[in-house]
Amino acid sequence: MALRFPLNEAPNHLAKESVENSISLVHQGGASFPIVRDDGQAMLGPYGPVSYSTDVAHAICMVLKTTFAPNLVKPRNRELAAMALVATVKLPYMVYCHRLVGAKLGLTPEQCNDALSGRMPQGLTEEEMTAYDLGGVLSTLNGPLSDDDWQKFTSKMEKTQIVGIANVIGSYKWITTLVQLNGNDENWVGE
Repeated sequence: MALRFPLNEAPNHLAKESVENSISLVHQGGASFPIVRDDGQAMLGPYGPVSYSTDVAHAICMVLKTTFAPNLVKPRNRELAAMALVATVKLPYMVYCHRLVGAKLGLTPEQCNDALSGRMPQGLTEEEMTAYDLGGVLSTLNGPLSDDDWQKFTSKMEKTQIVGIANVIGSYKWITTLVQLNGNDENWVGE
């Protein structure tokens, strides 16, 4: 597949550095997954399109930093909800990245495999299972959340965590759109 967003054609000649600096705000020092192709010609996943819109990159990363803050949603809840979304879109780069993030947060390889395949992982707390379930529901929701689902989720999780997960899913829907725009890098197929 031809590169859609080669860095040498980016409107800003400092696009890579600008995006990397913005990402460091979200991940406090850098991402735990690759963001640039090995050959350095383009950025991976959502970062390719963002490298052509560096004026938005910083703003996106500030929103993500706030959305992903551990005081708004517990990190494992956030990641399990995100994995539920990733299971619905099946983008190899996102699967690869979330496998790394899940492991960093203490999820086992089996739990990551299950979550990224759309199956409830074993060995989670009730709140973590609720986060995964909520992430899956919000990822495919195309109308208002039903009263039954609202009751189910609020009976097992604080409303602040529910809102935090809703913000995470909304952010990842945005990220997913950018990954889809960048195309499928064959390096991630089968990961």
